[in-house]
Parts: sequence; C-alpha cells; structure tokens
Amino acid sequence: METLNINKLHRAILFSLLLSFGTSTHAESYIPTCGAYAHPLLNQIYEMHFLSESGNEDATRRLVAWLEELTAEQPDNGILLVYLGSAYTLASRDAFIGPGKLRYLISGRDCMDRAVAMRPDDPNVRFIRAINNYHLPTFFNRRSIARDDFRRLVDQLGKNPECLDALTSQAIYYYAGLCFAQLEEEQNARNSWQKGLDLKIPSPLTAKITQELSQLAPTAAGQ
Repeated sequence: METLNINKLHRAILFSLLLSFGTSTHAESYIPTCGAYAHPLLNQIYEMHFLSESGNEDATRRLVAWLEELTAEQPDNGILLVYLGSAYTLASRDAFIGPGKLRYLISGRDCMDRAVAMRPDDPNVRFIRAINNYHLPTFFNRRSIARDDFRRLVDQLGKNPECLDALTSQAIYYYAGLCFAQLEEEQNARNSWQKGLDLKIPSPLTAKITQELSQLAPTAAGQ
C-alpha cells in the first residue's frame, strides 16, 4: 500500500492557501503525532481538493462523493473525515443560496468537529479544521473555534517544534498571531509572528508576518 507523508499533504494545502490570500472567503483546509497516514488514494484526494479550491465545481462534486464513500468504509479515519468536512464547505460555496448551501456548511462543521473529537491530539486534523473555520463566513460563528485550535497548535509546537515541517509551522504562527491580535493579546501576537520569522524560510508568509509586526504598536521595551 502506498504511503503518503502527512507533511507533503500539508505543503500542498498551504500552497493553495498562499495563492488565495486576499481573494478567498474561505480556505481549507493544515504536533504529538506526525507519522504517515497510509492510504493508497490520499495523494489523489489532495490533488482533487486543490482543483476544488481553485473553483472546479465538478472536482468538488466528485471529491464529496469520493470522501463520503471512503469515510463510510473507514469511519474512524480522522484525516479522511476532516477532509470530507472541508469538501462540504467547498460544496456550500458552489451551491445556490438557500437550504442546500446551509446544509453543506452544517455537514462540514459536524464532520470536522467529529474528526477533532475522535483525534483531539492529532495536530494534522486540528490544523485543517482551524484553517477552514478561520475563513468561514463570520455569521457561522466558527472564528472562536479556529482561535482555540490555533492557540492549542502553538502550544503543541512549543512542546515539539520538529513534529511539523517549517511551512506548516509558519502558517500556524501567522494565523495564531492574527487570532491573538483580534483578541487584543498584543504580546502573544508579537511572539507568535516572531516565531514564524525565526523559522527563516523563503515563503510569502514571511513578508506578511513582517508587515503585521510593523503594524503593532511598539512595546514598552521599544521592540
């Protein structure tokens, strides 16, 4: 059976996120477990997910149907379940305004919450929910869930900084900083963004973090 390292999956999702900054109303969906999720179709799933994120409605329909089938076969597979939730929210983007649109959003929320409840210490699952929920429309009242997820992810990175690749870690620090700033936790925001810069990787997020830091009011120490 083919094995796909979860960090490769993270990079694919994060690349699509970087392409959508400033234009997307929602993004998808990504420590103590950090091994490989073994499934022969996982590589194809994230590739189809990428197509769906780019606006391919046919890919979205096929992705939802595919993940519904896979999760029915493997109901305890948290990564498949959280991806199904993400796919449902993508389907809500394409649906006409009405009950169907809301139904997809509710189904997506419930799938992601079940996945996290099933694997509460799996940062891979929690990261996908955090990114997704942060970008959901505000009327859906999921921003607080995303904030809590990012706070927990920062804590997990502090205990085991090597368990995620640098790009994924930087995304966590970037979004966590935004969450802290929204909560007026200025020092936590500053610390989170600085940790993102300290990774010293060539990434579009590096410039965004630098910009966010420059907009923070100077601290008493003059930093």
